[in-house]
Amino acid sequence: MKTERFNNPTEFKDVKEEHPKSSKNSPVETISKIVQEENIDYKDQYLRLYADFENYKKRNQKEKEELVLNTKTKMLNSIIDLDNDLYIAKKSIGESEGMNIILNKVTNFLKSQGIEEIQTQTYDSDLHEVISVLETGEEKIIEVISKGYSINGKPFKYPKIILSK
Repeated sequence: MKTERFNNPTEFKDVKEEHPKSSKNSPVETISKIVQEENIDYKDQYLRLYADFENYKKRNQKEKEELVLNTKTKMLNSIIDLDNDLYIAKKSIGESEGMNIILNKVTNFLKSQGIEEIQTQTYDSDLHEVISVLETGEEKIIEVISKGYSINGKPFKYPKIILSK
């Protein structure tokens, strides 16, 4: 609601003459009411603008965090692939001290970046990608083909498994 401001007394005099019977208020009271209405309008505009700005800051912060997370995930994918390859090599070669040292270093590096392996002890349909199913009578994970990873608790690469049912 836009109201007129009265900058000089002659403007107010014209308004008073238009409505002589409708207003018993003094010119100061009338101007005070108009100023109060303007104040309410400005305060409302300020609060809306402030809320919009706060929402903008939150949205901007969230976008920055997502950008950092996506960049980090893309950069670490090659190291994750290396970890998977070493895991497969360890399974085919067998236990060796050198292989264990390398695997531990890669695993520790990934953990320092907030990346953890997804558990593969028990089957979870939301966390595991089933490659093959064998009929054995009980539901359990027989073999992990490829490890899965989560970053800050959010899965981004699911483990590929062979499941028995």
